[in-house]
Amino acid sequence: MTEPGGSWWWSERTSVVLVGTVVVLGFLTLLFWWAIFVVILPGHAGVLYDLFRGTRPGVYSREGLKVKLPWNRMYIYDVRIQSGSYTVRALSREGMAVDADIVVLFRPKPEELALLHQEIGTDYAARVVAPVAVGVVREYFAQHDSHELYTVNATALKTEIMSSMRGRLGQNHVVVDDVVLHRLAIPKAVLEAIEQKLTHEQLAAGYAFRLEAEKAEAYRLEIRGTGLNRYYSLVNSALTPSLLTWRGIEATVELAQSPSSKVVIVGSGKDQLPIILGSDIHTLPEPRPGRPGAAERKAAEPLQPRLSGPGGETPPPITSSVPRPPPVAPRP
Repeated sequence: MTEPGGSWWWSERTSVVLVGTVVVLGFLTLLFWWAIFVVILPGHAGVLYDLFRGTRPGVYSREGLKVKLPWNRMYIYDVRIQSGSYTVRALSREGMAVDADIVVLFRPKPEELALLHQEIGTDYAARVVAPVAVGVVREYFAQHDSHELYTVNATALKTEIMSSMRGRLGQNHVVVDDVVLHRLAIPKAVLEAIEQKLTHEQLAAGYAFRLEAEKAEAYRLEIRGTGLNRYYSLVNSALTPSLLTWRGIEATVELAQSPSSKVVIVGSGKDQLPIILGSDIHTLPEPRPGRPGAAERKAAEPLQPRLSGPGGETPPPITSSVPRPPPVAPRP
């Protein structure tokens, strides 16, 4: 038999235990809240390290509020794009010093955060990214001479460096988004020699282009001469004296009918060409109106020189003093 009032005592004891347990848990929670609750900010991810099971590959925590046991630990990684600036001093293929400033844009692979944490750690940028970036740039410069580095296309330079860097850092669970080449410095003496070489190359290319143009012009003239030679040969064989005479008559008729031609004089011989007086004959002044036949008599009179005496007087006209012979009487 249970003692009277035993159930009441048991229920009171249970309540005390429960309340005590809640109080203790609350106190421990307040005391170790920083080790139990973890806030993962935007653009970050967490890798949980279990004290008994270790780090589990392929498991990571996304952003938000996470709860863990106090003896476990959460490592936070920034999975956004990060930048690293590096100054590289390398030697070209012929041994010339080349300075370059590059910027690498990279970020860790979220699905490989656990492997990154196990193999490298949170300081992977200083352990892996910087040495690999500098090494790739030095290897690329060592494979090219100064002239190639100066004349190579910036896009090709960036593509080759970024391709090699992606392969190296991809093995270390890092993604390379871009590589920016800020500065590429070549020694001044080498730069001047390269510029002179490029200038002479452009001059040589210009002379080659001019030679090609002259050759094309000579070929064109040769084709034209051949065509003219064939044309004149055909025309010469087709030209006959009768055809030439006929063509001359046609040209004379056309010129006679032209408003700019007034007088056409045809030659009498077979080798004489027509004579065409100029088109200004119609512009001569017309004779003034006067007595009929005055112009004809004036044109028929012989021209005599006009003489003047010592005093400027005009002498009388000269007449012939030779007597005329007497008329001869007809014979009976």
